[in-house]
Amino acid sequence: MAPSPSKAQLVQEIEILRRELAELRSQKGVHRRTSTGLQGVELQLAGIIQSAMDAIITIDDEQRVVQFNAAAETMFGCSAMDAMGTPIDRFLPERFRAGHRQHVKNFGETQVTNRRMGALGSVSGLRSNGEEFPIEASISQFKKGRQRLFTVILRDITERKKLESQLRQTERLAELGTLAAGMAHEIGTPMNVILGRAEYLMRKTSDESTKKGLTTIVAQVERITKIMNQLLSFARQRPIERHPLDLSLVVHEIVDVIQERLEKRRIRLEVDLESNCPKIFADRDRVGQVLLNLIVNAIQSMSEGGILSLSLRCRNDHVRLSVADTGCGIPPEHVPKLFTPFFSTKEVGEGTGLGLTVVHGIIEEHQGSITVDSEPGQGTTFHIDLPVHRTLPEPSPHFPH
Repeated sequence: MAPSPSKAQLVQEIEILRRELAELRSQKGVHRRTSTGLQGVELQLAGIIQSAMDAIITIDDEQRVVQFNAAAETMFGCSAMDAMGTPIDRFLPERFRAGHRQHVKNFGETQVTNRRMGALGSVSGLRSNGEEFPIEASISQFKKGRQRLFTVILRDITERKKLESQLRQTERLAELGTLAAGMAHEIGTPMNVILGRAEYLMRKTSDESTKKGLTTIVAQVERITKIMNQLLSFARQRPIERHPLDLSLVVHEIVDVIQERLEKRRIRLEVDLESNCPKIFADRDRVGQVLLNLIVNAIQSMSEGGILSLSLRCRNDHVRLSVADTGCGIPPEHVPKLFTPFFSTKEVGEGTGLGLTVVHGIIEEHQGSITVDSEPGQGTTFHIDLPVHRTLPEPSPHFPH
């Protein structure tokens, strides 16, 4: 598919045809074939305007709509019939209207304009349902007889804005990864020393008050270490190492690690692993990290106890691992943002907002997918689908004749 022309190219093409129309109109009656040529150019111009992917709106000197193409109808959710004769600024949020009207007036007098409407920077359009969206505009003017008209070409730049935002986020995260990698050694070494000394003193002292203080030190050092590990995982410093992996073994390993914590939190564990599930082709440590992150989140959501359910199911071409809790649940408006870097539903200081981002990145690395089912007050379930490991068939034995 050929790329759509720029607004400047579209304006130039329309202006050329309009100049040709004006010339033909001035020659009408002089040449016998002028009428036919005039009709052809008019049809060509109308075709370009109607088939353009950008919204093209023609307004009169009073800035009322006299032409509204099909793309404009789609962009604004308004029919041409409804738009005709109404002020063009109805398609702009109120805060932009005065500036736009002044800009069009100035343009008519000076022919000076900017790429963005009204020289106001980023401008928003207004759909008929009240939704605002970013637009970029070009304007030109022409005369039809004694009447002065303006053509405004509008382009919806919503997708471009999204891509620009994603690019900025990617650059930010790349910088974060570099910073995390550089800090890991500088922070990790003293943290290990502090942790070791605190644990040593805990074993030596019999004073309960001192033990309580040392326990707090150990907990905070472990928290710092966890944050650094998340940053490093997010930065993907270690190359992925895949091997055939039995997911049920990973589940049992993680269960052993968290069993004591579950008992302290009065959380009952239910494990339902379908037997004889095929292996996946995965990095054992990273899959373990995914499961541990999801379980820790589930535990934190059940502050007053509950049920943690782990299940493994075999599908035709993939294996589904599910982590379900009976905790507080997630508000529907937060679900689409769960895997966004630095987004967290926890209190300030309670989380980095990177845990689920790391989880999502690891699952994508393994060509898998992760989905969420949640209802506030009822609990949350994360479903992880990973492709099964396809092994090549053994070669047939070759017997010499």
